[in-house]
Amino acid sequence: MRLTDLRGKHVRSLDGKKLGRVHDVHADKGQVTALMCGAGSLIERLTANQHGRRIAWEQIVKIDDRAIVIAPKPSASRNRRGTRRSSGQRSKR
Repeated sequence: MRLTDLRGKHVRSLDGKKLGRVHDVHADKGQVTALMCGAGSLIERLTANQHGRRIAWEQIVKIDDRAIVIAPKPSASRNRRGTRRSSGQRSKR
């Protein structure tokens, strides 16, 4: 598959929600790292405004002829344990 085959494909979530079309492909050392999808007009791409959604390559479940299917990324709040104090515990300085 070529990068040009990815551009313009529809992106959908596992539950069928439409997220837009791929308008940019990010790569690092020959490996695809992410896709940008959503509202990506020609003017936005030329002026480097990044409006839309960044989808990590690990989120992609399936690529077929019509669309790219992605899984939701895990919530960041589940991974952050012990970083905040409750409102009752304040430092006595």
